[in-house]
Amino acid sequence: MRRRWEGAAVAGLALVAAMSMSLVSFAKEERTKVGTIGLTFASDIQAGESGGTVDVTLDSGECSIDSVDIVNEGDYWIGGDKPKVEIWLSADSDYYFSKSGKNAFKFDGDKVKYVSSSVKSDKSEMVLTVTLEKLDEDDEDLDVDGLIWDEDNGIAHWDHLDLAKTYKVRLCRRGNSSSDDGIGTVYTVKENSFDFSGKFPRTGTYYFKVRAIDARNHAGDWEESSYIEITDQDLVRLNGQWMRDDRGWWYVNTDGSYTKNNWQYIHSKWYFFDEEGYMRTGWISWGDKQYYCDENGAMLSSTVTPDGFTVGADGARAN
Repeated sequence: MRRRWEGAAVAGLALVAAMSMSLVSFAKEERTKVGTIGLTFASDIQAGESGGTVDVTLDSGECSIDSVDIVNEGDYWIGGDKPKVEIWLSADSDYYFSKSGKNAFKFDGDKVKYVSSSVKSDKSEMVLTVTLEKLDEDDEDLDVDGLIWDEDNGIAHWDHLDLAKTYKVRLCRRGNSSSDDGIGTVYTVKENSFDFSGKFPRTGTYYFKVRAIDARNHAGDWEESSYIEITDQDLVRLNGQWMRDDRGWWYVNTDGSYTKNNWQYIHSKWYFFDEEGYMRTGWISWGDKQYYCDENGAMLSSTVTPDGFTVGADGARAN
C-alpha cells in the first residue's frame, strides 16, 4: 500500500506540472495582431552612379517604419546589381507581429522581391529584407573621353573613368588591311595610359582606340584618338634601332641602352643577345632548354628547325 501511495503522489505531481505548463502556453495574448503590412517602394538607384535612395511608405498595418537601409552599396552601382534593402518595423502600442514570411506583406510601387523577415523583441519589432530589380546596364556611361597622344614619347592617354575596372587599348594604323585598322595585341590595363613606344612597325599614320570594362565585364564602345604621323626619324626615336659593325648586329633602345645576355621582344619577334650585346643565331641554351634563332636572329616556334628538330609554341626544342 505504501508503494502505491508513493506512485500516486508522483503521478499527481507530474499531472500538476503538465497542467501548469499548459496554462502558461495557452495564456491569452492581450495585444492585438498587426494586420497585413502594405509597403510602397520607390528607388532612384541607377547603374553607373554612386549612392541613391530607396523610399518606403507604409500603406497598411498597425506599425511604423523605423529605418530603411541599403545593405550592399558599393562605390558605384553596376548593371546587373540587385540593391538589397533592410526595413525595420515597430508594432504600434498594444499590437504585436503575429507572423512573418512573405504572406505578411503586400508590396506596391517599384518591383521588389521578398527575401526574408523575422520578429524581434517579444514580437514588437520586425526586420524585412527585399531586393530591387536588377539595374539596367544600358544606364551605365562607359564612354571614354580625352584621348590624346604624347607624341614625343609615343604614349596614349585618356581620362580616368570611375566606373572602369580595366581598359582595353589597341594601336591602329590608318589604311591597314584589316577592317578596323587594328594591329598587334589588344592590351588590358588598369591605368588610363599606355606606352606604345617600341610598337610602331613602320612609318605611317597611327591612332589608338580604347574602351572601358566594368567589374561585371560590361564593355563600353571603342573610342578613337586623333592621328599621329610616324616618320623614319620617329621610328628610331620611339622604337629603338638596329645597329651593325664588323662583329655583328645589336639593338639600341630608345634610352640608348642595349640588351646583354638576354632575350628581347622586338617588332613581334624574340631575339637573343650575348654577353656583349650582339644578336645570336642558331641554337641558344637558356634555362635548361634549347631554342633556335634563324639567320635573321628571330626565334622559331611551332615548326621544324633547319637541322630537323621540332620546337614548340614557346620556341623550346621538343625532341
